[in-house]
Amino acid sequence: MRARMSSLERRRSTRVAAAIAVAATAIALGAPGGTSQGDAADRYVAGGPVTERSSVAADQAASTLALAAAARSRLNLPEPAMSRVERVVDRFAGTTYDEVTASDRTGRALHLERFDATGRLIGAVAFGWEATGGARLANATEARGRGDRLAADLGLGATGTPDVRQGPDDSGWTLTWPRVVDGVQVIGDGVRVDLWPDGRMHAIVRTERALAARPAVTLDEASARARATATLVTMFGSRSGQVRIATLGLGWVAPNNAFDPTGPDAPGATLRLAWVVEARTSGDLANGLRAVKLFLDAGTGTLFGGDVLR
Repeated sequence: MRARMSSLERRRSTRVAAAIAVAATAIALGAPGGTSQGDAADRYVAGGPVTERSSVAADQAASTLALAAAARSRLNLPEPAMSRVERVVDRFAGTTYDEVTASDRTGRALHLERFDATGRLIGAVAFGWEATGGARLANATEARGRGDRLAADLGLGATGTPDVRQGPDDSGWTLTWPRVVDGVQVIGDGVRVDLWPDGRMHAIVRTERALAARPAVTLDEASARARATATLVTMFGSRSGQVRIATLGLGWVAPNNAFDPTGPDAPGATLRLAWVVEARTSGDLANGLRAVKLFLDAGTGTLFGGDVLR
């Protein structure tokens, strides 16, 4: 019995941790696309506030509450005793959205919905953790069917076949639909739906950022590889022989200041088409640096961001 109880406690802890992680992801990553920039045009500065919250005018609040009620009905979420509407400016993401927090009579948060300036649902979270529910989804096929119906009912714009993954210890299912434009993936954008084991919605995140115009002429792969190699030589000098290009492909990405300390402290709000290069290190260099990622402008080959893995 003790062993069984320990197993159940571990499973419960795993699901609680998963619930917290999903909620945090939805709250952090629900960056709306196509929203009015407004005050978010004032770019984030390191050390400053990431988000700013303010009250919403009565007419706008009523409109947003109506959107939340419609979403709540489709998601089969409980009726709240009270709801709070706030305008949120995310300076790091460069976006603005309206957030509805629904609570019970004790003030405990039940669920949360976010809407962009056009009224699209771009985020939702059902708070809490329940040990029991309805019949569990039997497999990935059932989870995919449930996720597809949910995405269609909510008008999330999810297209194609989602990636379906089951959480650890049967803690639920995660479905993701990447955003693809002109045959190229928009890295970090798309739709994510998290389901409880019985198919109820746990969290939704829809991310769709603005895209710059595609270059009139795109570098071919051989030219991009040559430009990437030259960039790595410039960056690593005599140790460039310890850096090897592992992958290279097109992607829509946000400019950042990874290799330019004078650049903005947050990724650019408008994504650009780039050759995304991942290079792996070896030898002594690998002791402090495992990999480096480069964002090269797809038209000119100019470096405008990337990342490092230490």
